[in-house]
Amino acid sequence: MNAAVSTSAGVLEARNIVKTFSVRREGRTREVRAVNDVSVAVAPGEIVGLVGESGCGKTTLSRIMIGIEQPTQGEVRYGGKPVADRADWAALRRSVQYVFQDPFTALCPTMRIGKALAEPLAIHGLCAPSERDGKVARMLEMVGLHPDVARRMPNQLSGGQRQRVNLARALMVEPKILICDEIVSGLDVSVQAQVLQLLLDLKQRLDLSLIFISHDLRVIRYLCDRVLVMYLGEIVEQGETASVFDNPRHDYTRTLLAAIPDHSRALAAMADNA
Repeated sequence: MNAAVSTSAGVLEARNIVKTFSVRREGRTREVRAVNDVSVAVAPGEIVGLVGESGCGKTTLSRIMIGIEQPTQGEVRYGGKPVADRADWAALRRSVQYVFQDPFTALCPTMRIGKALAEPLAIHGLCAPSERDGKVARMLEMVGLHPDVARRMPNQLSGGQRQRVNLARALMVEPKILICDEIVSGLDVSVQAQVLQLLLDLKQRLDLSLIFISHDLRVIRYLCDRVLVMYLGEIVEQGETASVFDNPRHDYTRTLLAAIPDHSRALAAMADNA
């Protein structure tokens, strides 16, 4: 059973989501339930952490919430209304942006950074063409990069710089919510801390809400207001982050916490590096 989820104040909601996949092995097809009756909501200005080991269903759930995949059962709601048709999904994708895990594959290798950042403006019909270069420059500065980066190719940037570019691209359409899928997992600790601090700064400056997906509880505790723990496709525990970390109730949560030798020391080091 999932813990009860309050969705009354949610801006983006997933209600009773079920997702099954057909898997064929040794000549037989069977149904695998990747997400099992999960409900999630993110309120204005909130950072919600979604944590669990690889394969627990957290990425599948997040892809359903942005419309990359369709649920077998359940619905996505935005602004209190079901996201039901193509027009609804188009409106949602303007307000909710997805930042992918791998900064090396998320950018087109043959497209200059400036063109990659301007592309969402063209797709959504925002800004006159003559204004796009200026907005690109301002957004690069907002994520801590020099405007000259617009002239570079992705292979001329470090992993941390590319992830900042991916954040800038997501922010070009002025969304209300970011879904961040393991976006610091491939970065070293010092760069992780810089990107996490950038997210906190952007949240305050732009009044953003975030769904932050990770398997790293150190990152979740550092960043998130509330945490949902997923295990085998279900949410097994949720609550305010400090409460869940200090008083875990589910055996799986305790196991995750026990796997961190000294998460308090690691968090302090992360804060010092920010």
